[in-house]
Amino acid sequence: MKQAQIGGFIVAAILVTLLLQGTVGLLLPVGALAALLVPLPAAYVTMRLGLSAGCMVVVGTCAVAFGLISQVAALGFLVQFGAPALLLTLLLRRGVSWSRAVTWSLVLLLGIGGLSLYSMAARQQIGMTALVESYLQGEIETALTLAKDMELPAVQAAQFEKTVRNTGDLLLQVYPAVATVGYGLLLLITLLGLVLAARSHYCIPGIPFDQWKIPELWIWGLILAGIGVLLADGLLAMVALNLLVVMLALYFLQGLAIVRYFFRTRRVSPLLRTLGYILLATLNPLPALVAGIGVFDLWIDFRKPRKAKD
Repeated sequence: MKQAQIGGFIVAAILVTLLLQGTVGLLLPVGALAALLVPLPAAYVTMRLGLSAGCMVVVGTCAVAFGLISQVAALGFLVQFGAPALLLTLLLRRGVSWSRAVTWSLVLLLGIGGLSLYSMAARQQIGMTALVESYLQGEIETALTLAKDMELPAVQAAQFEKTVRNTGDLLLQVYPAVATVGYGLLLLITLLGLVLAARSHYCIPGIPFDQWKIPELWIWGLILAGIGVLLADGLLAMVALNLLVVMLALYFLQGLAIVRYFFRTRRVSPLLRTLGYILLATLNPLPALVAGIGVFDLWIDFRKPRKAKD
């Protein structure tokens, strides 16, 4: 690829990244989907052209965000979106399997995020929990303001306020797990985008997703977390609840791998597959059912080849 083409490629990636980042502030589900796609342009450029080109996309986006918005916006992009794109693709380009690349990237990102949160809390001279609580309170007030603008009936408005405040209290208890699952989802969506865009330009190392499974001993993490939530109290109960959220997310992912296996072996069309994944991820109680499939795979082994009956 010529230098002019490379430069155009990088500029286009910066513009797409800024467009996606600007869409994050829109209402659900558009804003949430845009947030999950923000790292993808930088990650794709890195896989196609190398780490230096990917760094140019990240630095260029940070520079524009700093000049047009603020230093906080530029730093937020770097920590939330730039670092995931670069860490994941750096490991993939070095031949690390996709599952290990996601795991190591997640560990590093949680470390970076934790240090950033600690730094912000120290700067404001408050605790980390208090900082998270103030952020959640701001989001709750924003949601309640939107509800007032919608002019809901009094009964529905009261029920909505109660639900929002209860959700805020729950998120305050499980914000470490929410951060873990959120970063993990961001990395997996970025990985999925790289897989779909790969063609013959690069390859993603590791086993096919439909053959992936969690190590068998990890079931004890789920069991102990469940026992802790039911029987423990105080700090131990909060730790158990966070562990339970993370373990359920992992077994949901294993359940999706099993669903993907059956879609492939039954030759389900791409359109029906996409619709199926959307329903399984969003329509209650299907996510719990998928997580249950992931758990029981330890004993049933859904992907084990069965002999055809005579």
